[in-house]
Amino acid sequence: MTNSVPTAKIYLGTPFYTDAERARVPKAQELLAKNPTVANVFFPFDQSFVDPEEENPEIGGIRSMTWRQATYQNDLNGLSNATCGVFLYDMDQIDDGSAFEIGFLRACHKPVILVPFTEDPNKDKVMNLMIAQGVTTIIDGNTEFEKLATYDFNSTPANPVMGYKII
Repeated sequence: MTNSVPTAKIYLGTPFYTDAERARVPKAQELLAKNPTVANVFFPFDQSFVDPEEENPEIGGIRSMTWRQATYQNDLNGLSNATCGVFLYDMDQIDDGSAFEIGFLRACHKPVILVPFTEDPNKDKVMNLMIAQGVTTIIDGNTEFEKLATYDFNSTPANPVMGYKII
């Protein structure tokens, strides 16, 4: 690292549907907290909006328009205020929300660090072209997760996607 001033404001994105996806978040937050270039980490699920009018939202079904608008706006605010994004990307269950957030950050000319995970490290590594070319850096979640503690978020050096079949 050339400069360890904590200036980076991270948007930590991830799908949050499975136990494995949820379990990665505290570890990522811990690693980012150790990083001397990180000033702040915004994790959207820490800012969850609760619509007091909704009944049993955890059961599923259609969420209220109030909840949808507030949640979307909170996430856009987090993305807009971030200097870069870190995405714990589930290669086993691709998430449209994460893909949108990655695209939004790149449209704002902000770097994106992709941390892909898979429960089956022996399966073929395949990634969509728009994700592979859209991210600034890839840090393999299964073998390099610890690099989040030392990555230079001030200069966000590129490490392009390599070793994946691109579709």
